[in-house]
Amino acid sequence: MLVEVQRSGLPVVVDEVPDEFVLQLAAEAEVKAREADRSKLRLALAWARRHVVDDVMRAAHWSDVDLRDVCEPIGGAGTPLVHEAAVAPLAAALRVSARTAMQLMSDALDIEHRLPRTRAGLESLRIAPWRARQIAVLTHGLSVEAAAYVDAQVAPIADTVGRTRIERLVNEAAARFDAQEQAAAEDAAKQAWGVRLDHYTGAVWAGTSRLEIIGDTPTLTKVYELLNKRAHQRFDPAKPGAEQPPLEHRKVAALGDIADGAGARSRTTLYLHLSPDDALGFVERLGAVTVETIRGWLRASRFTLQPVLDLSRTDAVDGYQPPAWMRELVILRDRTCVHPNCDKDARDCDLDHIEAYVEMDDGGPPAQTRPDNLAPLCRRHHRAKTHHGWTYRRNRDGSYTWTDPFGRIYDVPRP
Repeated sequence: MLVEVQRSGLPVVVDEVPDEFVLQLAAEAEVKAREADRSKLRLALAWARRHVVDDVMRAAHWSDVDLRDVCEPIGGAGTPLVHEAAVAPLAAALRVSARTAMQLMSDALDIEHRLPRTRAGLESLRIAPWRARQIAVLTHGLSVEAAAYVDAQVAPIADTVGRTRIERLVNEAAARFDAQEQAAAEDAAKQAWGVRLDHYTGAVWAGTSRLEIIGDTPTLTKVYELLNKRAHQRFDPAKPGAEQPPLEHRKVAALGDIADGAGARSRTTLYLHLSPDDALGFVERLGAVTVETIRGWLRASRFTLQPVLDLSRTDAVDGYQPPAWMRELVILRDRTCVHPNCDKDARDCDLDHIEAYVEMDDGGPPAQTRPDNLAPLCRRHHRAKTHHGWTYRRNRDGSYTWTDPFGRIYDVPRP
């Protein structure tokens, strides 16, 4: 039996009401969802306003690398800068990643300062918050004037049009108001040209990867047409269509044919963990894969076999830098950054001394560098711990307990 609560507070047994009343409940649920999402945007804006700074070196920006490598700050042109220390507490409170929290604040700032008509529609709940955020994202790179043009065109119809129409208006605004910026954007787009191999394409990795190519349109069109041509050549007219691989699969095979014809050879580094009695192995950064697939990889590849590392080792050293075996132990033990809701791979993290290291010449005790006093932290959360009032401890069961600058406590379970 399904019981729902109306906005009036009265419970309703859904199975006992007519169809039109179920649709009314669904409409009410949409209103409640809009109210909740509007509250998140309001609170994100209020939080951002409490942490405004004038110095771009102290502002939150999309990259989590060293602050000296400042990239685009959150919020579009015409919005205030927000202190980087504001990111981690909001992310932890919402139980989301730092990037998700920054995107929420960025969208809230853009809507407030750059999209007044969209903001009015959001406040009245005429525009769904997710649509308002979509408009903010699509207009983020425009000037204030161009964003206002899109806002005026889109806001009256925002709850009824799709992304394609909004994108068309954004492109029109860029050409109308930001001709120089558009030319600069085309030059900047070239900076993104490249080829990237992404092995992790979903919640479960199953031996499948994604190759992304960004480049000039004529070149990529030629490559795509060549793949299609080779894929059609792989179609065997002597076999029934039902027995043929799908066209998209033949395109992938055609790509392999082209690589083989060019004499390509693969050199791949994988961190593979395998127990003799298991049917599955674990590939770092990727996930589980069957032993049979692993055997196929090893038959066709050269590989280095590393001895088993005892994760229960507790050896300590007196110096600041951990030895290679200790770093590997901590990486394998924790797998990711240990800050709440952060999934940055541990191999890309700093190793932090949980209890701050004190040089022995300055009175520090021996054996400060040991596995139970080390944890992987991404650069953003390393700064949060070092400069912005966060503290944490590693518990006996391998979990972590963090305390934010306001005394709020967050538990991070062991992986």
